[in-house]
Amino acid sequence: MTKKTNVQQGTKITGKQANSNRFIQLNEFLLFDPLYKSMPEKAKLLYSFLKHKLQYFEMQTENHENGMEETKSYRDDEGYIYCIADNTELEYILNCAESTVIRTKKYLTEYGLLLEVPTQTGANRLYVLEPAQLTDHWMYIEEIKTLRAKKKEVNKEKAAKRTKKVSALGNLQNESHGNLQNESHGNLQNESKIKSNSFKSNLNSKIKHNQSISTGEKINNLNISDIIKNYLHKNQDRLTDTILNIVQSVFNMNLVTDESIFIEKLDKTLDAKPKTQAFKSYFTKALKSSKNENTAQPASSTQNKATRKEIVPTWLTEETEPSDDSSQVSMNDSELEMYAYLYKTGDGTIKAEILNDLLAKGYLTPEDIKKEIA
Repeated sequence: MTKKTNVQQGTKITGKQANSNRFIQLNEFLLFDPLYKSMPEKAKLLYSFLKHKLQYFEMQTENHENGMEETKSYRDDEGYIYCIADNTELEYILNCAESTVIRTKKYLTEYGLLLEVPTQTGANRLYVLEPAQLTDHWMYIEEIKTLRAKKKEVNKEKAAKRTKKVSALGNLQNESHGNLQNESHGNLQNESKIKSNSFKSNLNSKIKHNQSISTGEKINNLNISDIIKNYLHKNQDRLTDTILNIVQSVFNMNLVTDESIFIEKLDKTLDAKPKTQAFKSYFTKALKSSKNENTAQPASSTQNKATRKEIVPTWLTEETEPSDDSSQVSMNDSELEMYAYLYKTGDGTIKAEILNDLLAKGYLTPEDIKKEIA
């Protein structure tokens, strides 16, 4: 016989690979035969294990009968092969208590698949039996079709109930919406006391959504740089109308000398103290400091001293340029208070109409003006 020289040598099989290729057969009649398919799963597993183990006892018996040493026969007087497996082993295999093992063996006995014979010493003999009653033709395909049809009907009924429930909920919401429109403001106030927490939560969510849209529109209407607008849009959930008015006021007074620094300090202020008072305090101090550092103060001259001695400041006599509608921002107490502070500290140029508002609303007094002129 000629030796093959062009065939590659195979690989050795490890113990791990050998174990991975070993398996226990599961008879199909345990799944499909009408008599046995209803048997508990642990009983089916135990039957499969014992039938697989029976092969080992058959091999041991054959080796013993052939004269192999250290082997034992597991054949009874009638010539039948039996298994030996005590309850402790079966507890481990089935991962259960001994009471469950006893109950599972009883199931197999009742189904005619196991015969347990007690012995005087040692574990009982377990005879694995072949099924005596098997149906000629398994009808599992037809039964599966029937189950599918029933399941389809059940799902159809569930879908109909779900649709009916959604429709009823929609009608209830429409009726509730109509009643809310027809009821008076007084009735709404009375009913608000008994509304559920869920309704209040949904209402608050809608209000916040509308406020978010309104804030975005107000940012677009500000007369500020696009860079600052983009920042405000990204952080509009942290803003209020007063803060937007303050930002616009700072731009109107030409106090923004560096947009990147402005954004950096504004962001820190929002994180630390997102309050109106914090904005007024921060901008009046921070921007004043920035102005002192970046703007050189002109030397005093005879002309400047003469200007300071006039009855009205020079900037008050200058003609005010008309502004576009887009730059007009409603002035509230917060902005007026900030302008008054800036005027008193000498930081920034304030327009005549703003000064008039400060005087009219009492944020500045004629004495403050006289001090500036003196």
